[in-house]
Amino acid sequence: MNLFRIMALLAALLLVPGCGRKPTHPPTAKKPKPTAARLSADEKALQQLGQQVFAAFVKGDAAKFQALTVADLPAAELEVALRKVRKNEAHQYISRLEAIPVDQRNALQLDTLRLSKVFVASPKAAFADEWPNLQTLIRALGDTQLKFFNNQTTTNAPLDWAEAGKPSLVISINPQTDIILPEARVNIVFSADGKSYRLQLSNCAKLPGHDWRVAEELRLIDLTAEAAAEKDWGTDLPAALKQAKAEGKRVLIGFTGSDWNPSCIALHDHVLTQPVFRDWAAQKLALVRADFPRHTSPPKTQADANKLLLRKYAVVGFPTLLLLDAGGKELHRIEGYENEDVLVWVGALKKKLNPENE
Repeated sequence: MNLFRIMALLAALLLVPGCGRKPTHPPTAKKPKPTAARLSADEKALQQLGQQVFAAFVKGDAAKFQALTVADLPAAELEVALRKVRKNEAHQYISRLEAIPVDQRNALQLDTLRLSKVFVASPKAAFADEWPNLQTLIRALGDTQLKFFNNQTTTNAPLDWAEAGKPSLVISINPQTDIILPEARVNIVFSADGKSYRLQLSNCAKLPGHDWRVAEELRLIDLTAEAAAEKDWGTDLPAALKQAKAEGKRVLIGFTGSDWNPSCIALHDHVLTQPVFRDWAAQKLALVRADFPRHTSPPKTQADANKLLLRKYAVVGFPTLLLLDAGGKELHRIEGYENEDVLVWVGALKKKLNPENE
């Protein structure tokens, strides 16, 4: 969970369509990436943040890492900053909703306008009702980040950070600096033990009065293993159905928001890229992915095909996985992911695939 989802959990104002944060990617054509000489102050700050996070991992310095996170801010400073964000949101909602003719405002918009005005009139009192739960959630985020750090830097970690070379690339992706709560994505690519890795800071935030900080759970991705796992999945359902018929397999189609949905990311990391699943799936399944990313733009033909599949199978949330027969008939549906162990998850799917033998 990141800071933006934490805020959304408690902000009733975010229910208003068209208000709040901008889309994660702009609707217009992407601008060319700036050269190093033209980096903005925010982009330079994000690169520095990525380098500092990487250095903390290499040194195994948990305190240094925590100091770079939103959760490490003093409670009083964090409360002031988030209250300001909420107040600015409320002003924005008022401005947008009052621009709608009175006779065209629906019940939700009218209620949101009322709540926004109440918040602006007395932000400290209004935010006081939200702050205790919000603070608890942010502390939990900090605990999750620290647990990840410790898991990656202990003697049982998957790589030896002492062997890690200088990051070959630190990228700030689509920094959104013209919104109420600026956010950005930072990837740190490096090599260690003869393999390539990506340390991913999926969301960083710039709170009022503070520098950029890590505001989400982190991911460490083995790019070599990732590339191998990606080859398992196709994007053409008709081709997969044909393969399933020829080879006596079933089809597993996964609907996912691969680069933004926390449950999709967790399922990918903890199940779908693991040898336990991959080895079994290679024998029994033809795999198809219908992806709905936010930080990249698939080819239009693929995006359109995925939307058709979404409607055809009445998928309403991510992740959703469907087990199909070779004719495309749905046999079983899995909605969501509750952090099950890979053995448990695969075992449950095996029983649905072949209950008499499993």
